[in-house]
Amino acid sequence: MDRIQWIDGLRGIAASIVTVNHFFCGEIKMPFRTFWAEPADENRRLIQLPPIRLLWAMDAMVPLFMVISGYAISSRLLQFRDNQPNKLVDRLRSSILRRPLRLYLPLLLIASCTQLFFYLGMYEDWVQKKVSGRITPWKSPWSHVCYLFEHIMDMLNIIQLQWNIQINNHLWTMPLELHGSYIIYFTIFMQSMWRPRARIICLSFMLAYLLWYGQWYILCFISGLTLAELRTFARQQPIITRWTASYILRSAVALYLMCLSSEDDYPPDYRILSKLQTRHWSQYGAWTEVRKNWLSIGAVCFFSVVMESPRLQRVLTTRVPQYLGRISFPMYLIHISVYQMWGWALRSRIWWLTQRRAWPAPHEEDENMRALVVVFALTWMVLGPAVIAMADLYVRVLEPRIERLSKSIESWINQKGHRD
Repeated sequence: MDRIQWIDGLRGIAASIVTVNHFFCGEIKMPFRTFWAEPADENRRLIQLPPIRLLWAMDAMVPLFMVISGYAISSRLLQFRDNQPNKLVDRLRSSILRRPLRLYLPLLLIASCTQLFFYLGMYEDWVQKKVSGRITPWKSPWSHVCYLFEHIMDMLNIIQLQWNIQINNHLWTMPLELHGSYIIYFTIFMQSMWRPRARIICLSFMLAYLLWYGQWYILCFISGLTLAELRTFARQQPIITRWTASYILRSAVALYLMCLSSEDDYPPDYRILSKLQTRHWSQYGAWTEVRKNWLSIGAVCFFSVVMESPRLQRVLTTRVPQYLGRISFPMYLIHISVYQMWGWALRSRIWWLTQRRAWPAPHEEDENMRALVVVFALTWMVLGPAVIAMADLYVRVLEPRIERLSKSIESWINQKGHRD
């Protein structure tokens, strides 16, 4: 089936925001706080206001990825259900098998390369110290093999999430992606013979239940499925040609919630949200989980707005977003390793060449903000193109081979009569 081009563009922009933000999120904290955060003399900057703050909203991009996945997966399967119902079961069976292959074969490749590079001492000292109790460069290759095996097993555990965030800490999203995808497959199969209105009612109850208990990532996937069902139910592309109250309200909610900052609690301009959450949000998780619930609601609203906006979709189908969408997955896989191998070394050298003094302490960030921005920008001018070039190489060289390998594995597993 044809890809939905504007979704590729949206995914590319979201991946770019995550890639850029990961480069400096541990060093420059000001952009990740809201305008009204305290103390006032360290904040009140224009870039902390919406909509500019969307450029630093990397945590909101993860729920957005999941809404995108839920919608993209569902759209293709719903077309089979409505147009070729006799092929739906075969399509579901193929999707259930191919999904982990498409996610985890690249993960196995990047995790293996990571261990090789770590063993060769290519990672910076601060990364080596994080795992010094388990693995050390140039020592005990077997310990690296064991570490790699345990890492892959943790990533495959979709029943009891392990949150393995040491090396390749950004890959914690993979088991969530697989778990959410399987929930989509099961829900579509279960509802395949239902009346359209019954499907919508059931999905609405599911969303209410998930929201009540704060199951944020499942909420995102089911929201993507629900939006795809609503589009199918309407029998036409749901495009709004004029500004309506619903469209304006969802736009405002999306902008407000996706700009929720990464502080340790509700910032002053978001404290009203504490009155709206259920007790379950904080009963089973810390503030981080509460925040993810609000970001997920914002991501769902944002996606629904883009889905109904021809103007935004036209922007997303232009050349740059489409290219970023094409390399979004390898860019997400690769970027952390590039930063952990060369980020600090290059950044510290550029700082010394431009400032001729030691790197500033955390409490001196605001006093050196302009110099820090210049150093990070210069460093990104080197590492950013490197990440893009490697992602492009992956798409051109490795992705077709991984795709062929996935199909070969599926063909080998299936009985002859069930092969495509």
